[in-house]
Amino acid sequence: MEIPGFEVKRTIGRGGMATVFLAIQKSLHREVVLKCLNTDQDDSGDFLERFMKEGRIIASLRHPHIVTIYDIGSTGEYVYISMEYVDGGDLRAKIENRLAPVRALDIVYKVGQALEYAHKKGIIHRDVKPANILFRSDGTPLLSDFGIAKDYTADSELTSTGTILGSPFYMSPEQAEGLRTDGRTDIYSLGVIFYEMLTGQKPYEGDSAIKVIMQHIQSPVPQLPPELEHFQPFLNRLMAKDRDQRIADATQLLEEVQALREEVEGKKGRSMMTLHTMKLPLSAGAVRARRDAVTGGRQKLRRLATLAGAALLATVALGIYLINQINTSPPVVLLNPAPARTPPMAAAGGSAGDSAVNGASVDRQQATRALEWLARNSLRQDRLMSPPADNAHYYFSRLLELNPDNEAARQGFSAIAERFVVLAEEEFSRKNYVKAQAYITLGLQVQPDNKGLATLRSMIETREKTFLETVAEYFKAG
Repeated sequence: MEIPGFEVKRTIGRGGMATVFLAIQKSLHREVVLKCLNTDQDDSGDFLERFMKEGRIIASLRHPHIVTIYDIGSTGEYVYISMEYVDGGDLRAKIENRLAPVRALDIVYKVGQALEYAHKKGIIHRDVKPANILFRSDGTPLLSDFGIAKDYTADSELTSTGTILGSPFYMSPEQAEGLRTDGRTDIYSLGVIFYEMLTGQKPYEGDSAIKVIMQHIQSPVPQLPPELEHFQPFLNRLMAKDRDQRIADATQLLEEVQALREEVEGKKGRSMMTLHTMKLPLSAGAVRARRDAVTGGRQKLRRLATLAGAALLATVALGIYLINQINTSPPVVLLNPAPARTPPMAAAGGSAGDSAVNGASVDRQQATRALEWLARNSLRQDRLMSPPADNAHYYFSRLLELNPDNEAARQGFSAIAERFVVLAEEEFSRKNYVKAQAYITLGLQVQPDNKGLATLRSMIETREKTFLETVAEYFKAG
């Protein structure tokens, strides 16, 4: 690759949208990082104009704890950003072994200084995470990748079309819900990082992004182990779910961190002085177990759906229509399908479901067992709302007709909705927003108060459009 004024040495990263190079800036003989984005698909030139405008916002940030942007330009089919080369790694590697509290406070303070500076210039970062906290060789922390930053003082389409999501593990509740963000969003993310620096664990974990996001919205602030309980009030103020209860701004953050540092460093006696060098006795597993013990008794996040009569038939009809609209059946995801079995009831004629409910010779208990088997089997095979009269929703509905208090049926509707959460999330991650919305609509018909589906719907409705999505990908490359 040839970029005037630079000698490209080697590729150091590659993403879906951008390639990152280590290069020499010839005029100053200094190493720089070049992030280069191909603009072949920008037929109108609109992307380039917007990219340059966004780049100037980022380049305006000059601070000792923010990675320096040297130049923004274009050549041929590429636009590029030239920035400071930082060779001390990022916080991800350092966080694995946990940090002494004094060091963690020092990092929070210096990153907080960077945020204070950016916020006063009207820029919020919105993706503060360990991978975006880099270190110079002397250990100085630097905040990087303002690639999804937003100028909240500007009144332009560039920065007012909605919210780009940051990283789910570090996302503020208001980001997760698609609400307007301000500087307190960055403060929340820094609180998550503070917890992780002290414990070596993320405060909220799950086997899907939406489960992590839901915890940011609803779960209590995590509890630190007893050895670190001195910092719990500070953590509570960093990670308050209600941002009005959170530390108000980066200036207040710096004041509180400085007070904590002075308190820790000034305390006499072994219990406080050992905070500087102690190795925490809890293993990562013990930390996780402690967190699970605290959160294990939480109430279920989703109330069970209540469906009856005509509403059930309308839901089935809508489900069939939407599945046809997206021109696909729900995927079968069994890795090791079980061999076909005969339902625990003899079929006397007609479909298994019909005979289970209507067969005059079959008593209610046998019909219930048969319908439960059919419903579970359909759910296991992802036959959620199709084909007609042979799907999980149909059989659970028939169970409720037999017994409105049937707990298996109520739990079954919840399981169907949760499966639609997974399907919608998968399509959202692939940027198949129409298909994701179809699954969300189906799921909300089954369980209207499902929080995961509501959150996904909000994410689709408030997501940034193509330009800032592209910029986010660009800055995350490498």
